[in-house]
Amino acid sequence: MLAFNNKHGPILLTAFLAAAITFAQADATVSCPDSIPVLRYEIVDRRPHDPDAFTQGLVLRAGILYESTGGYGTSSLRIVDVASGRVWRRRDLARDLFAEGMTRLDNEIWVLSWKSGVARVFDPQQLRAIRQYTYSGEGWGLTDDGRVLIMSDGSSTLRFRDPRDFSVIRSLRVRAGDTPVGRLNELESVGRHIYANVWLTDRIARIDAGSGCVDGWLNLQGLLPAAQRKPPVDVLNGIAYDRATEIFYVTGKRWPTLFLIRLIP
Repeated sequence: MLAFNNKHGPILLTAFLAAAITFAQADATVSCPDSIPVLRYEIVDRRPHDPDAFTQGLVLRAGILYESTGGYGTSSLRIVDVASGRVWRRRDLARDLFAEGMTRLDNEIWVLSWKSGVARVFDPQQLRAIRQYTYSGEGWGLTDDGRVLIMSDGSSTLRFRDPRDFSVIRSLRVRAGDTPVGRLNELESVGRHIYANVWLTDRIARIDAGSGCVDGWLNLQGLLPAAQRKPPVDVLNGIAYDRATEIFYVTGKRWPTLFLIRLIP
């Protein structure tokens, strides 16, 4: 539960909880459209990407690219030069930790773990660990809307979490028409939408953050040429958004390329 340290606390708290309840109920009552458009896009540029990076989370803030990579014994948090793909700074994580999604909210970086049930917070300059929180279930993708954290766990449900204690504020069921959309993975919040990689596919779902309805599909099949999709290259995963240019940065696990794409209205 949230607490406000000002004289308007009780009023704000009541209003916030009422809004949270409304949102939580909305996804259960709103009827999602059966017809979902396929979003068009153009490739703006291609940049080098570390082919050894098992990409889990990707975030762009003020021209700085942050990346989390997974694997037991190979998990890391990185600051990456967007132009060259060179890793400016790297923090290797504990060998028993399988890092997952990450985001930067305010002046902190959050990184999930797959099965350890631990979310760790780091400073964005030196990548030093600051604190951690525990949660139940698996951790997959993580983003934020500028106020709260949004987390996926591989199911069709997204959870909005309070950055002060990582408690769940509300849950959102994601549906395409009447069908739940599972295996939601890496996330990126853009305006009123949440973009989500659907694990084991080359599709990204554009989700209305209020209703949970998928109102657009971004099909990136063929983005990485078939000749470059040989093992150990893995699935599409990693979405970052540049608010200044309205360009998406997308890549995959052990992909040699970071793609810059722009949606076509």
